[in-house]
Amino acid sequence: MLRILFASTLSLALIAGLPACKKKQTAAEAQLAKKKAFQERQRVEAIKTYTALTQKYPDSEFAPQAQERLKTLGPLPTATPAKKK
Repeated sequence: MLRILFASTLSLALIAGLPACKKKQTAAEAQLAKKKAFQERQRVEAIKTYTALTQKYPDSEFAPQAQERLKTLGPLPTATPAKKK
């Protein structure tokens, strides 16, 4: 009985401690993640701006160029819920 109690207590303690063993980010990894997030925000803003330009001014001399850039940038990413801290 004591063995089972000890084993189950030990396994619960290990399971509870696993999230604490998460690998820490190095400074370079954190910087790279920030850079990628910034680039993605810039890409989203460019898509929104080019879309607005082509919708508001479809006969503009810049509309075809904006359409080409929209094709290159691809679709807007789907919204994801914010991470809880």
